[in-house]
Amino acid sequence: MKNNKHVISFFLSFYRRLSIPWWLYLIAFGSGVVYAEVGMRVSEYLVRVNKGELYNSVILGYVFFTIFNALLGFLRPLVEEYANQKVILRVRFSMWRKILHLPMDQFGKEQPSSLVSAVTNDVTQATLVISGIFSGAASLFGFVRACMILYQYNSPLAAYLLLCIPVAVAMFVIVGKLQFTIMKKRYAALNEMTTFFSEHLSAGKYVKAQVMEEKELESGYAAIDSRYKADIYYAFMEQIQVLTNSLYSLLTTVVMAVGGSRLINAGKMEATGINMFSTYMTQVNLYMAELLTVWQNVMGSKGALVRVGDILDMEEEHTEKGNSWTESENRDIVFKNVNFGYGSEKEILHDFSVCIPGGKTTAVIGDNGSGKSTVMKLIQGFYQPDSGEIWVGGNKISETSPRECHKKFGYVLQNNPLMSGTIRDNILYGTEGETPEEEMKKAAGEARADSFIDALPNGYDTTLGEAGNRLSSGQKQRIAIARALIAKPDYLILDEAGASLDHDTYMKIYHGIRKKMEGNTIVFIAHDMREIAEADYLVVMHHGRLEACGTHEEVFAVSRTYQEYLQSTEAS
Repeated sequence: MKNNKHVISFFLSFYRRLSIPWWLYLIAFGSGVVYAEVGMRVSEYLVRVNKGELYNSVILGYVFFTIFNALLGFLRPLVEEYANQKVILRVRFSMWRKILHLPMDQFGKEQPSSLVSAVTNDVTQATLVISGIFSGAASLFGFVRACMILYQYNSPLAAYLLLCIPVAVAMFVIVGKLQFTIMKKRYAALNEMTTFFSEHLSAGKYVKAQVMEEKELESGYAAIDSRYKADIYYAFMEQIQVLTNSLYSLLTTVVMAVGGSRLINAGKMEATGINMFSTYMTQVNLYMAELLTVWQNVMGSKGALVRVGDILDMEEEHTEKGNSWTESENRDIVFKNVNFGYGSEKEILHDFSVCIPGGKTTAVIGDNGSGKSTVMKLIQGFYQPDSGEIWVGGNKISETSPRECHKKFGYVLQNNPLMSGTIRDNILYGTEGETPEEEMKKAAGEARADSFIDALPNGYDTTLGEAGNRLSSGQKQRIAIARALIAKPDYLILDEAGASLDHDTYMKIYHGIRKKMEGNTIVFIAHDMREIAEADYLVVMHHGRLEACGTHEEVFAVSRTYQEYLQSTEAS
């Protein structure tokens, strides 16, 4: 959704995605029409009271309609706000669903904290147009009714006052055109500030470890100052709008005083006519301001919702689309002439071809930036190659349902995210159906996590805190390994899974993994030659290309990278 898209097309595209509670807005509209009509009756009785008609029927009528008007004034915005909150709720649902279904290449381009800000902050502007249309329609009814009464009472003075309306429209249109830029700047600054603090507060211990408090202080001030300037600009433009309202009211007061005085002097209007006109003119000005504010809100909400619209327009990954996974005796992982780069970045893999044998343990080694982690992501179908083909167990990944593909893999990273629930929640995350307690504890034992879990006061029901921050890096890693093992994957991907663990502990876990995965496929990245030495098969990468593959002896005979790895290990 482009910023320069016509405002009507923008909102038609935006709202067609949602289920709008039209019945609530219709109730609010009906209440607004009745409110406007009752307001006219209140003004009528007020005029009679001002004329001195202090009869019981007049006073009771004035009290009744005033109270009734107050009740409508309470109920109408209540119903409208309830409808607004339902729309915001549905926009947030749509946003959350969209974010979860973004393909990895798109997901990787977005700042998580920016997406959070879009879900929590930007969507609150999603209702201004819908509520504005219905409240504007009610205001239009009230405006027309008040103008009709004025015209019936004294058409010349009413004509003078109606000539002021084009002036008001011109002033409000000018201010309205600025609203898009104002709100866009304001919410961009809010997103920038949210992104900064989400990222930097989560890295608090690293800030202190590097003695970077003062530098971070200045960066934080800059983010806060950006929001401050946007809010000051917004407040200034709000006051411009208030000033515009005041100027218009002043203009109508002057016209009414001058025109009314001439009519009174000419004997064409009674002496109390200006008071009567003033009473109804208050209603005209009120509804006029409401109508013109709708345009400003429309333009302002477009500025706030551009980011939300962009996200909702992003192409989704259809996890169910594609061929079903076909079981085969061939369990090899095959890359055939694969080229790949992340978006506009330079190409990572160059004409990469290799066959990783199924049912064995394969180590992928290479220098930093050689493309090892990229290979791991491509195997699981997180990304699609720019050219070439990838096959896993006889299934062409680009044509296979992503959901079925992902279910065949277990994946352990160097740093694994944990959720803020319990240890139990995290180990069982992703499992389907009921998992027996013994099976969960067995997986924890295979990951060497059972000892520290049992030592905790609440055991497996211990709450981990945000991102598992109550555990050490090694403890989090062992829970992540248990989470991968309990899924009983056919293919286990280990991307430097032992980086947070001491060698002896990890090797015990590694041996347990190999025993559990016997007959299935393990592919791992590691730099420790003691771990690599136990692999059945080696794949050596260099600058995004295959340098060598085969057994230790075969690779050592032709791979300089592998030879240097062995030499560095012996030297240490």
